[in-house]
This record gives sequence, C-alpha cells and structure tokens, in this order.
Amino acid sequence: MQKVLIAVVLAALILTIPSIVQRVQVEKSSDTVETVVPYKLVHQWLGSDSVLTRDQIFADLKEAGVQSISLEPDTLRTLERKGIITAVNSARMREHLLLNRQEPLDEFYNKEGLFVASSPDFPLKETTDEMFEETHAIKVNGVDYVFIPGFQDTILSSPVGYDEEVADAAIDAGFTVIPRIADYGEDQMRRMADNLLALKREGIEKVLFLGAYSPFYREPDLLKEFSEEMKETGYTLIQIEGPEQVGFGQAAYAMDLDVVRLHSVPVNPAELSVFSERIVRAVKERNIRSIFLNTKGEEYDEEMDGLKTIRADVDAGLSSNSRGKAAAFDSYEVPLWQTAAGLIGAIAFLGLAVDVIVKNRKLTFLTLAGTALLALIYMLFGLSIILKAMALAIAVSAPVLAVLLHKKTDAKGYLLIEYAKAVAVTLVGIWFIVVLLNGNQFLLGIDSFRGVKLVYILPMAFIALYAIWGNFKFLLNMNVKYWHMLIFALIAVLGLYYISRTGNTGSVSAIELQVRQALEQILYVRPRTKEFLIGFPLFVVALYVAKRNVKASYFLLVPAVIGFLSMVNTFTHLHIPLSISLLRSVYSIILGFIIGGALILLYKWIGTRIVDQIKARWQF
Repeated sequence: MQKVLIAVVLAALILTIPSIVQRVQVEKSSDTVETVVPYKLVHQWLGSDSVLTRDQIFADLKEAGVQSISLEPDTLRTLERKGIITAVNSARMREHLLLNRQEPLDEFYNKEGLFVASSPDFPLKETTDEMFEETHAIKVNGVDYVFIPGFQDTILSSPVGYDEEVADAAIDAGFTVIPRIADYGEDQMRRMADNLLALKREGIEKVLFLGAYSPFYREPDLLKEFSEEMKETGYTLIQIEGPEQVGFGQAAYAMDLDVVRLHSVPVNPAELSVFSERIVRAVKERNIRSIFLNTKGEEYDEEMDGLKTIRADVDAGLSSNSRGKAAAFDSYEVPLWQTAAGLIGAIAFLGLAVDVIVKNRKLTFLTLAGTALLALIYMLFGLSIILKAMALAIAVSAPVLAVLLHKKTDAKGYLLIEYAKAVAVTLVGIWFIVVLLNGNQFLLGIDSFRGVKLVYILPMAFIALYAIWGNFKFLLNMNVKYWHMLIFALIAVLGLYYISRTGNTGSVSAIELQVRQALEQILYVRPRTKEFLIGFPLFVVALYVAKRNVKASYFLLVPAVIGFLSMVNTFTHLHIPLSISLLRSVYSIILGFIIGGALILLYKWIGTRIVDQIKARWQF
C-alpha cells in the first residue's frame, strides 16, 4: 500500500514540475523597483523656503533616486492654500459686514455655508456647479462670490479634480505620475472617477487608492464597473502592503490582477539605516516593486539628504534589481490538469501520512476516499476553499510525518540519512502546497494560505499526545516531585512565548534584531531562529537518543517538530519568492544539523559526569 502511494506521490511531483517552473519564471518577470514621493511634499517644501523652485526640487528628487510622483486631487482647502480661492464662512461674512457698517445680506444667506471667491482665471462657478447640488452667485463689496450651503469642513474637503499643470510638469521633468483616488461618497464619486479616467496619458499609468476604503466600496457592482473602466483605459493598480483596503480584492480581480505591490515608509532622518534595511527586505523578500517615501516636508536640506542616503543604501542592498518604472508581474494561470495532478499527489501524500503515523488501514482508505471526494468537488465547481483546505491538511501532516518516519537506527550514516529523509518529506509537502495555491492572486498576497496558527500548534500537540500515549499508565502512576512541577511550569511559559511569536505580530528584542540584521548581511537572507537553533538541532539529538531509547526520543520530537513546521510555514507565505524561501531553508537545514551535532557532543561530554549525579540527588 505504502509503495503504491509513494509511486503516486513521485509521479505527481514529476507531472507538476511545470507549475513550479512557471511560478519561478513569473517571479523573475518584474525586477524593476521604483521610488514614489507625494507631490504634497513638493508643495510643503515650496511653502517652507521661498528661495526654492519646483524645478530645483524636481532635479534634487531625481538625484535622490525618485522615479514617480503621486498626485492627490485638489480640494477647496488645498486650492485655498495655493492662493487660488478664498473661503469665508457665513458667520465671518456677517461679522465683517456688521463691523464695516455695510448693508447685511438677505435672510437666505444667514444659514451655514461658505462664501468662495477666486482669482479671475479660475472657473469657480462652473467648478462648484459640478461639485455641489446647490450654489448661488452673489456679489459682496464688488467681489464675486459663490455661496455654497452646508458644513464648512465638508465643503472644504470636497475634491475638485487633479491639477493637470502639476502632472504635466512632473512628466516633463522625467517622472511618472501616480494619481490617487479615495471613496468620496455617492455625490462626488462618479465625477472623480471620470476625472481620473480622463487624466490618463503617457506617463500616467498606475493608480493608487487613498485611505482605508476603495472607491465605490459600498456598491460592489459600481466598483467592478469602475475597475473594468480603469483596465480598459490602461491603468495598473497599486496595492499597499498591510491591512487591505476594503474592496481592493474585488477591484484587483476585475483588473485581471494587473497589480504592483507597494511598501510605504514614513522616513525619519534619525533612523535612515533602519528604513533602508526595511526597504531592501521588502523588495527582496516580499515581491515589493514600489516604495512610497514620505517625510514631514519641513527641513528641505535635511530631508533631501536623507532621501539620497536611502537611495545609496538601497542600491547597495539591491544590486540585482534595476531602478525605473515598476511593472506588474506577468499574468499566468495554472492549467487545470496541473491542479488535478497536484490534487492527486496531495491525496496520496495525506493517505501515506495516515498509514505511516496511525497504522490503520481503514483510516487510510477513509482518508483517501474523503480527500478524493473533495478533489472531485473542486474539479466540478472550482471552489478555492477546497484547495486551501487540502494545503492546510498537508501543512499540518508533513512535519508530523517527517519526524515519525520509521528509523533504521543500525544503518550506516543513520543520523544523516534520517535527517535527509525528514527534510525530503517536508519538501514534498511544501511542493504540493505551492502547486495547489498557485497564481497571481497568491503571488501578490491578494489571496493567501489560511491556518498559520494551526500549523504551529497542531503538529506539536499531536507529537506530544503520541509521546504520552505509549507511556500513559506509567505517567499516571508515577510520583510527582517538585522538579516535575517546575518543568511543567517552564513548558507552559515556553509554550505561551512560542505561540506569541508566531505570525507577523510577535515581539522581537533589540538584541535579536541586531543578530537578525547581521545574519542578513552575511547570508543575504536570514534563516529562521525556530529552525536552525531549536527544531532541527533537537531533531538531530532525538535521532541520536532513539538509538538507545526510542520512547524518550519521542518527547524530544515535540520541540523538534518546530523546525519542520516552521519550514512549511516559510513556504506558505506565498508572496515571498520561492528562491528566497528555499535559500532560507537550506541555511536552516545545514546550520541546524551542525548545531545538532554539537549538542550531541555536549550531551556525551556532560552525560556521564552530571546526569548521574542529578539522578542520585533528586531520585528520578
């Protein structure tokens, strides 16, 4: 039975090689990195130093390695700051007329609203008529105003449109322009969408959503329609790394995943090296191709020097990436027969895991039948949740199977052979996870593997139960001593710490950060601490202990399985390039084996000298 399942697994591995090759090729299809700064910085710098000119700032930004300028729509508030319009609320207007003993306005104008005047060359009335349902032209003291009823903040924050003169100037200076658009509500959204579509020209090719919500997010049909219009116009969508903007996924799918990943960095001149390392890591390890830099816009010389320093550091750290206009990865779809082959391999792998671990033929057939039924449902209905469920099952079972494989303790080269077998089994499981969860949506992080916490907890829990099961009666009948309680307490504390460190939100000490940075500088990518310092070394020790006491080795397998589940978890971060995940794992595998060998030597050295004394002293 096991030989048949192994043959099926190997056949599926061979048949799905094209999926892995295609994934690697797509990852290499876009290696250009662009740096973006917002135009509001330029405006702030101009306001802080009267000597500066826009052309000078543009030239300095070019020298600092900036390729793109993001442009938000003007609002009445920004037009007021630029000196294009003047806005006075109703109360201030009434007060002004009263203090100057002038004739008051009609009763109609006593309600809340804004009186807006503009420079002669700005089409104020036409613009405000497009923006608001109700506007009234009025002349006060010979000055033409437009009265807009409503709340002052709401009126001033209303979007006017994009400053095309600024866009053209930036393009003429050699930058690409990235317009930003937010959700402006029902009254303004369609007008701003049309404004964005009309802005498209050479040099304006990507769109960046503004705020926590995508445009039209309240109306999915309108969001899809708008996204399709952007696609037809020729726009590429930019995805901000981090909490997903509501509705972004739907927009991305409507644009056929024509998406570039962006990482936003709020630059602090006091920590430039930190931000440079953060940018390098984002590009190298997470398929980021656009870097958004933002400063306070106060100290021009200091902030510009900081941008130039970051450019030098990043260029040094990303020698394999070119600078220029970021582009989306090539679009690719996994052929259905490749997914089918991956599913067959996954079914055989899970059946093999059950047969080896549980040693129950009925349960093995039940597993094969159940997973085959799920695969058939996927082939008929295309439910992606089935692929994710299969991937999760493999991610949980692969580490367990790896450490519980039958071990030939008397074989020549036993330690190395069994270590290699465990690593190979884990890599086979990883292979099928990557094949099943393949496509641009996973590469871009728009869709992802689900169940990271389960992968960290279930294999350890299963191995712990497996170790206890054969010694259950002995453990129940043994006398509990104080040192037992101390060990239980230590295990509980370590368990809580371990769980708290899983995922992306775990805390890291300053010392550990320094060690991580040093490893990255030496090795290009940092191996995972849980793998090369904990899991893999303890697995090597467990293999050594198994030659004398198999049951005792099972307890060592509880922490040892951490190395293998962590390696699986590395590859479930599907937006990380496969080459980076593989290199990180290779480092962990090699270092873990070396450290494990050192622990065995240490065990031999102290074992005969100290362990016997401890046993005699504490009577266990």
